[in-house]
Amino acid sequence: MILISFNFILNDALHQKVHASGQQFVKHVHEMNLSPSINNEVLAALAKSEGFMLEVPKPAEHFKHLVNIEREVFSYKTLNLSLYHYPAWVTQSYLFILLNLIISGAAGWSYRWWGLLNVSRKITPKNTMIQPTKIIKQKQKQNKIRLIKQVKKCELSSLYGVNRSSHSLFLLIECDFDKKTDKEAIFKVLITRKLTGFKDVSVKILNSNYLAITLPHISTPELDSYVENLHQSVFLLCQNYQKSMTHKNIKIGACDYRVGADKIAVYQLAKSALMLSQSSSVQHFHRLALNYYQEKPLSSKQVIENIKKNKFILFFQPLFELSSGEILQHEALIRVRHSQLGLLAARYFINQVYSNQDALILDKAVITQVKKLMLSESSAQTVSVNLHPKNWFNDVFWEWLPSQIAELKLSAKLQFEISETEFFTHRKSITNALNIIKKSRSQIVIDNLKSSEKVAVLADYNQVCGLKLSYELIHLLNEKTQNQRQIKKIVEAANLLNLPVYAVGVETQKELFTLAKLGVVGAQGFYFSEPLQEFTQAVFH
Repeated sequence: MILISFNFILNDALHQKVHASGQQFVKHVHEMNLSPSINNEVLAALAKSEGFMLEVPKPAEHFKHLVNIEREVFSYKTLNLSLYHYPAWVTQSYLFILLNLIISGAAGWSYRWWGLLNVSRKITPKNTMIQPTKIIKQKQKQNKIRLIKQVKKCELSSLYGVNRSSHSLFLLIECDFDKKTDKEAIFKVLITRKLTGFKDVSVKILNSNYLAITLPHISTPELDSYVENLHQSVFLLCQNYQKSMTHKNIKIGACDYRVGADKIAVYQLAKSALMLSQSSSVQHFHRLALNYYQEKPLSSKQVIENIKKNKFILFFQPLFELSSGEILQHEALIRVRHSQLGLLAARYFINQVYSNQDALILDKAVITQVKKLMLSESSAQTVSVNLHPKNWFNDVFWEWLPSQIAELKLSAKLQFEISETEFFTHRKSITNALNIIKKSRSQIVIDNLKSSEKVAVLADYNQVCGLKLSYELIHLLNEKTQNQRQIKKIVEAANLLNLPVYAVGVETQKELFTLAKLGVVGAQGFYFSEPLQEFTQAVFH
């Protein structure tokens, strides 16, 4: 309607212009004292030069149903002339085309940004506690994602009774300061002012004269921004005391790590990052991450002793369906208590060498605790347990398990996760375990999937109910097109077998959008929620 209105306005303006031109033409003829009857040829030539005609041209009669030649009578004093001309939308068609293109482009742009505005309104933080297995009343269409924002730090502290399993940041700072200046006191004031949201921040001057700062609980995507902002803050602080100070006089080396990391290893990596900064004339701060294989593990003997003494707790990582936001299942994660390091995640001890008996004690403790929690919940839920590799071949474990599953009385569902490598390498050796799972009406999730090469083999195993992609495929997904192609192949192969594909370790909204476009059904990770102590502690926004 708006488009039609603008076209009418333009057409009316152009018609007024033609009318004014005709009136001016008649005035000009009168002043030249030309007689329309005597000087007909001269008058026709003058009229043509102004875009008018004295008679309707013959060719136009063939198009009279498409284009109507307009006739107007123009008068000036004693002279009256009847002139013909084509409609304005014919002679000035390029103006109409340009107008319509501009309006259409503006409408398209407005529609796009209005849609983005609506999305931002939908994700305005409003805390709502929901039951994990309750279906959301108003599901969105299957091809759209319901955005579930990260939980705020203050909300996390109220949900969990223990410290978050998150990154801490250790920084070594070198800066040229007057020896008489109390750097430690100055920087403590700086940290207090600039980083008001942090608790337990440590600021110390080391014997090497480096300034050491520790910042706890920083989300992974924000690590680099904290290092960069701290460098700028230190520079501005130093400039207040020494006007000649430049950015290259401030060098920072940082290392991010998780709870339980070896302090010596953290310091060494931070020192290595500082040396990189010192050797560069452009990049004045570097960050190195403490990888899992660099972290000091907990011995298997300590783990088993603590489990026997019930010094462990289970957390549950929810798996969300991308199309609706519904929690599909929970993954049980064990945390073992340590007298000095606090609660330690499984990655710190699971790769230790265990005897068959120790592996049996570990998984029996996990499943027994899972069963108690599932029976205490009134609503049905699905929980997956990642078994220790040795128990897949342990007949004693599989003789014990069926009675545990039977006690659930189908009020809940227990699933078992096994890595892609273990399953495809030993699938014939674990036939007994697979048969027991099938008889018990339980199921398997293939974990840590890295390629689509062997997915077709799963057609012979109806115990398998889903696939979980490896963290390596998910991490920095938007920057790695090869990983995107690999995930697409996995999804296509899984669709042929009607198997859903899930993602683990999702940390950013960009990863979430990309995974949805690639056809991934569900996801879990710190972007949605950290592991929870109870099934019902899922927080949505």
